[in-house]
Amino acid sequence: MRTFLATTLFLFLLVPPLLEAKDPPPSAESFAAFWKEFQSAVEKNDQEAIAALSNLGSGRTAALLKEHPFTRAVRKCFATAKPVRDGDRDRYCVFCGEEIFSFTKVNGAYKFTDIDMND
Repeated sequence: MRTFLATTLFLFLLVPPLLEAKDPPPSAESFAAFWKEFQSAVEKNDQEAIAALSNLGSGRTAALLKEHPFTRAVRKCFATAKPVRDGDRDRYCVFCGEEIFSFTKVNGAYKFTDIDMND
């Protein structure tokens, strides 16, 4: 009887946390809508729209876009690029030649957040 009570108590304490709802995975649909808008801005070389869809850090967005504009080669790459989700995080990456463009959810909305070198 003690074993039964101990097992029941153990299961009573263990099972509820296992049954709790997990956070839903990031929405691919919300990224797809963002990507379409960002891709269009890059295609048109619309620096203002690109800046509005970016979050590269305070004051860094305008400087980076001026220093590193979206070249013709990058615009051509973005026209057919397929973003890749970075694990379970709310982050996607686009690989264009030597560069990786990162897009992360910031305050509930996707933004262009970084450019890194592709190793």
